[in-house]
Amino acid sequence: MRTLVAATAALSAAFLLAACAGPDTVEPAAETSATPEASTQSEGTVDALTTCRGYYDGEDLSIHARVTRWTPAVAEPATEENGAELAIIRDRIDAQLRWADDEPAAILRTVQAPFVTAIEGGSAEPADVESAATALAVLCGETGYTVPE
Repeated sequence: MRTLVAATAALSAAFLLAACAGPDTVEPAAETSATPEASTQSEGTVDALTTCRGYYDGEDLSIHARVTRWTPAVAEPATEENGAELAIIRDRIDAQLRWADDEPAAILRTVQAPFVTAIEGGSAEPADVESAATALAVLCGETGYTVPE
């Protein structure tokens, strides 16, 4: 009897978690092409313009402002003083990567990689972050987003 009750409880918990996970499909916010061959957007992703807004919007609290401020820190392993900030950058970029289309996602991973290296105890080249951030600015400019100075 206990086995049956435990199995029922486990199954109920699994159903509850599945129900709380949200809808099975997510509609992209941007309009996509009617023909799959012409579309560069993957199913369940947001367009590059939306990704750019997520990266740049927020003034001093934006991902871009934090990346710019903390880029020099990737030259050395993370410390107690800067580790939390580097982790915030890593995590906020992770949040953008979750829904980003392939092209901006690839650039965002390149921006993120030196921060991850520093958090993991290594050192990276700040110039790599700067180059990737410049590539993202170019991509965002091409989408029509006005990149802040």
